[in-house]
Amino acid sequence: MKKKIKNVLINEDCLSHLKKLPDNIFDHCITDPPYNISNYENKKEIGWYKSNETWKKNKKFFKINEEWDVFNDDEYFEFCKDFIKEVCRVTKDNGNIIIFGTYHNIYKLGFIIDSLKLRIINSIIWYKRNAFPNITQRMLCESTEQMIWFVNNNKKKAKNWVFNYKEMKMLTENKKQMRNMWDIPMTSVKEKRYGKHPSQKPLELLDRLIIGCTKKKDIILDPFCGSGTTAVSAKKNGRFFYAVEKNKEYFKLSKKRLR
Repeated sequence: MKKKIKNVLINEDCLSHLKKLPDNIFDHCITDPPYNISNYENKKEIGWYKSNETWKKNKKFFKINEEWDVFNDDEYFEFCKDFIKEVCRVTKDNGNIIIFGTYHNIYKLGFIIDSLKLRIINSIIWYKRNAFPNITQRMLCESTEQMIWFVNNNKKKAKNWVFNYKEMKMLTENKKQMRNMWDIPMTSVKEKRYGKHPSQKPLELLDRLIIGCTKKKDIILDPFCGSGTTAVSAKKNGRFFYAVEKNKEYFKLSKKRLR
C-alpha cells in the first residue's frame, strides 16, 4: 500500500474517500478544512455592503461564499468530529496532526480534539501583517488564523512526536527558538498565478509546518487539498503527499501547481 500512497492527488469527497482507506498508513496530516464562514447560523446580511460599490468594485472585497463552506451549526460540529476521527484512524500513532482555523471554528475543533483525549502540543498563530481591514468598523480587525498541533495518541501514551527543533531555529531571523506566533504576509499574487482559491495559504507557512513537524520521505495527508499548498510544500521539501479535493476546479488548480 505504501507505494500507492506517495504523491497522490484524488478528486473525491474527503470523508467518503478516507473511509475506504486502511488504518495507520500516513505519517502525518496537515490540513485546512472548511471554517463554516459562508453560512453559519444566525449570520446577518450586511445591508450596506450590498449597496456599497467602493468595496466591491474599487477595492475588490468579496466575502467567502462557497458551497463547500455551508453548514448549520449542528451539521458542522458533526462534520468536524467525523473528519477528525477518520484522520486519526488513517494516521500512524504519534504522528503529527495540524488543523487550521479561525475564531469561527477553532474552539469547536479544540473541544473535539480534547474530548478524544488527544495530546495537544501547541497552538500556532499566523499573524497576517497585510490582512484586509475590517469594513464594518464595529469590531477589531481580524488579522490572525490559528493552527492546532496535536499528536495522534492519548495524553498518557503520546511520545516521540516529530519536532525538528534545530531546523526551526535556522528559520528564525536571529537563529533563536521558533515561537508560536508567525508573522507571514498573506498569499502573494505570484503564488496564485495558476488560479485563485479564496482561502489559499502562503507557501512559507506550510514550509515551516512541514520542515518543523515532519521528516524527509514522510507521507503527509491533506484531506482538504484546496489549491494544493500542502502538497506543493511536501514535494518541495522532500516529503510525499496524499491529497484529496472534492471541488473539480480546485483539483485542477492543484494539478497545475504540482506540475
